Amino acid sequence: MDDAAPVRLHDFDEALPLHPAGPRLWDSRIDKRYWNMIGPWGGWTAALLLKAVLAEGDHGGTPVAMTVNLMGGLDESPLSLSTRPVRQGKSVEFWTSELIQNNAAVAMAMVTLGQRRETFSTHEASFPDGVTPPEAIEGVPGRAGFFTAMFETRQVSGSAPLQANDDSLTRTWVRDHQARPLDYPLLAGLADVFAPRIFYRSPERRPASTVSMSVYFHATPAELAAVGGDFVLAQAQARRFESGFFDQHGALWSRDGVLLATTEQLCWFK
Repeated sequence: MDDAAPVRLHDFDEALPLHPAGPRLWDSRIDKRYWNMIGPWGGWTAALLLKAVLAEGDHGGTPVAMTVNLMGGLDESPLSLSTRPVRQGKSVEFWTSELIQNNAAVAMAMVTLGQRRETFSTHEASFPDGVTPPEAIEGVPGRAGFFTAMFETRQVSGSAPLQANDDSLTRTWVRDHQARPLDYPLLAGLADVFAPRIFYRSPERRPASTVSMSVYFHATPAELAAVGGDFVLAQAQARRFESGFFDQHGALWSRDGVLLATTEQLCWFK
């Protein structure tokens, strides 16, 4: 009998390889399909850092929060990751995940895992009114050789970039270009799918990059499974641009109005 054909991974999973290299150590590599301007897209880095923690056999719970500091530019050299359980409790665990290239730390995350239990539950945040479903919106082609080509997007609202707009609020339906089912690493990546908000306030194309990004994972595993490979609504807006830095905050919603994640970023611009 012939051996069964190997199951082909989705592109997103192929782009996040982890090979054991010792206790709490992993080897990895860059995937240029998820490139952004002159280096890897920050969402890819966040997803890889989170995946390394979830690959540790003694982790407990599911992601509830992570903060990623992007400390240096990456090139195509080999990567290594190290993880460390800072504190493991019955309800909450705190881990660090560090990405190293050319013997220098280039990114680091603090990952918080929690044991999700049945408790009081309600939404105070509201799904935006009047959102057109993705099937009624024409898709936006992704730029070849750029991470946006790995996602399918449908613009809901917001002005075009580089137009000196009055605000930076945008809403966009987005999903993996292969409709890969949503999980926590992909949700971490989607939390950085927004274009830098400076592009929506300044008509000049300026260099910009994320310095620090926090993601709060509200979705339960069952809610992620319910989304599957469907679109999620990505909303983002800035609050202030000043002295070479700006913030941007975002939210990711399921089609049926479940708040999946929220995010805060601090970005540098020139």
